[in-house]
Amino acid sequence: MIRLPMAFGHPSRTSNKVILFSMDTPRGPLMPTGEGTAQVIRREPSVTLRDLVVHYWLPTWHIPAGASHEQRILTFPGCNLGIEDGVGTLYGPVTQLSLKRLTGSGRAFGVLFRPGTAFLLSPVPIAELVDGSVPALDCGLGDAESIHAALNAGATAEQGQLTAIQIFEHWLSLRLPDGADEEGLLMNRICADIESTPGLQRVTQLCERWRIGERSLQRLVRTRMGITPKWLLQRHRLQEAAVLMGQGVGPNLSRLAHALGYADQAHFTRDFAGVTGMSPGEYVRQVQAGPTSD
Repeated sequence: MIRLPMAFGHPSRTSNKVILFSMDTPRGPLMPTGEGTAQVIRREPSVTLRDLVVHYWLPTWHIPAGASHEQRILTFPGCNLGIEDGVGTLYGPVTQLSLKRLTGSGRAFGVLFRPGTAFLLSPVPIAELVDGSVPALDCGLGDAESIHAALNAGATAEQGQLTAIQIFEHWLSLRLPDGADEEGLLMNRICADIESTPGLQRVTQLCERWRIGERSLQRLVRTRMGITPKWLLQRHRLQEAAVLMGQGVGPNLSRLAHALGYADQAHFTRDFAGVTGMSPGEYVRQVQAGPTSD
């Protein structure tokens, strides 16, 4: 089963609604390997559901017979619902590097939820979903087969995608008729603040900005996202690092580490290697060499 990407970053905008991505974009995926092509179209949710859904991910891939395409993904710290071959799955946050190996040709349907949403859908505490998953059917989604069929039945790919989204949004509107709750909205705003504010690097800074005690913040993030505020901040820094290195910022990794708020390059290297399995220097060399084929 395909593990759908949760973020691909820095897209080229083709309209106010649709954004095309190739699999080698720097935020989320690291450098891909293997033959073939893979592309993701990202579509925004309806206005009434924007407090629940960030966007929809609609991957399409075409890999030559006998070949495969591997994508390493440094995911956003959130929950993702994926549908492939009529089977739906709710995925929790992934703490390590996620690997995707694609073969053949296909399409899939993905939803990136707002930070506060999965708590309202999951049959288990979100902390139990970290590095794990549950069937979407256990969340009340019985339309996975219909969504998959719509995705592949449209006269055009766009029509199929829009119909699949309509089916999902109808279900979500019935499943959560009151939308996001106040605690979920607060979690959404805190995460948006982390993503949009350079220099926001410490838990104490978050507490000061949001006038919330550290224990209360810990409890909020743990309950709604299954992780810790410290881990949330670290993952954002590592993704920013991957973006900058993907844009050719290296080899001055010491300056990059300082800009990201690390005390020194050694701490940055330890964090990056601990998650990705390679040092920042190794990643920069891969970027400079370009994608490889197996």
